[in-house]
Amino acid sequence: MCFNSLNSGVIMTNATITFNIFPQNIQEQINETLNWHSHIDRIELTEREQEVLQIMSMAWNDQDSANALNISLNTYRVHRKNILNKFNAKSQVEAMARAFRSKLIE
Repeated sequence: MCFNSLNSGVIMTNATITFNIFPQNIQEQINETLNWHSHIDRIELTEREQEVLQIMSMAWNDQDSANALNISLNTYRVHRKNILNKFNAKSQVEAMARAFRSKLIE
């Protein structure tokens, strides 16, 4: 059920009213999170980054992931950092969620 409210001549839903009680910086973060998919369309991963992304999806520790790719631990972490930056993600979990939603990994 959607409850409507009249606010300065504008009908607003509960979600809109709730959203508007957040401070501006929180509203911006919410909008950025909701609009992340437009950024995903422009992401281009190198072949190695795609391989790292697949390994990241297995949730192994860093050393096991690096070993599976036959690269050094530091190189693995550099690739992971680049992937997080490309996804505009603050954590590996956030990057994985975005990769799954965008069907970059299954």
